[in-house]
Amino acid sequence: MARQINVIKDGTESIFDFKKVDRTKLYGKRKRVVLDEDGENCVKAEISEDGSSIIRSGMTMQAYFDPEGEWVENSRIVGLDEQGNPVDKVPSTLGVGQPLEEVEPGVLSQNQTIAVYHLSPVDFDESLKTQLDAGSIFRFPFNYRADYSAEVGFLLSNDAGVFVLVTKAATPQWCQLKAVAVESFTDDSEIDDDLDFEMF
Repeated sequence: MARQINVIKDGTESIFDFKKVDRTKLYGKRKRVVLDEDGENCVKAEISEDGSSIIRSGMTMQAYFDPEGEWVENSRIVGLDEQGNPVDKVPSTLGVGQPLEEVEPGVLSQNQTIAVYHLSPVDFDESLKTQLDAGSIFRFPFNYRADYSAEVGFLLSNDAGVFVLVTKAATPQWCQLKAVAVESFTDDSEIDDDLDFEMF
């Protein structure tokens, strides 16, 4: 059974099928293919820093090397907090009803969108639909798969349908001068009043 997004508003659950929206589905895609001198496809690979191994695409998803060069499988990797203590994984929210919280539009602008899902209603609470049609935005916990960090989903709708924006907190990058410029005023008494402008 396909996993679904379940949300709860005022004690009533709404259920949605969903599909990820990406640039490929919107605009299509082109792929540049590199061929060798015989017309065969080239495969991208890298040489390890010590020159002992050739690393092909996808190999680094299977495991990692620790600083001593030991092969560490993904199953042995755990999350740590700032103090170096192990942390538990955050479970997936798919298929589990998540409480909705209505928020102002400005709250959404404080987050960075990392994924967009188009929803297909399976069981759509009429009251929630009315509020979404009126422009309301709702926030709820979202985690596609169990991992060590949880995202925030924003439920909203427009003329194209109902969507979930998956976000994480945005960290603004502030820019400032290292040193503030100080104006330097010249004493008028030092100006030569006998300047002859005809010489220019």
